[in-house]
Amino acid sequence: MNKKEINYWNNFYSNINTTTDCSDFCNFVLDWFKDNDEIKNVIDCGCGNGRDSYKLSQKYNVNAIDSSGYIPKNNDNVIFSNNDFVTIDKSGFDLVYSRFTFHSISNEQHEVFLNSVKKNSFLTIETRSKKCQNDELFHGKEHFRNYTDLKYLKYLLIKYNFEIIYIKEDKDFAIYKNENPFCIRVICKKK
Repeated sequence: MNKKEINYWNNFYSNINTTTDCSDFCNFVLDWFKDNDEIKNVIDCGCGNGRDSYKLSQKYNVNAIDSSGYIPKNNDNVIFSNNDFVTIDKSGFDLVYSRFTFHSISNEQHEVFLNSVKKNSFLTIETRSKKCQNDELFHGKEHFRNYTDLKYLKYLLIKYNFEIIYIKEDKDFAIYKNENPFCIRVICKKK
């Protein structure tokens, strides 16, 4: 993340009143894995203000990583740190959680990120679809967005040896105020 992006996100999390409720995607992931006893340790890649991390920590041990410099308060089951979620060692994690971070990195970083997920780990992604790149945005267009193409994402997942369990591109995933963008949701597992 470059300095301009770091400044944008530091300002965003410091000055904008963010909700303490978790995202719909977090609830979707928790529901999907509710009967899965394999998952104990989760890494939240690009945790932002920590709202999803806190919710995930009610069931799992969570390491929450963000490169913005904004660090929420740790609790018994979640540890926050400032680091590069793309390159950080992801061994020891049963689930890699990525909400609205895949569209915040470059195509080259996509490859590094997917390659860094360890064998037998689940990966969950929610990313803004290329179908919404011309939409009006509540928070404007002051920061970088690398909108995701569904075919491209499928190609990358196959290239990096993921079994795609669920993938869907649609609206009604991430409604916020007057926004209802096309998003892509993925649940997959590294073979």
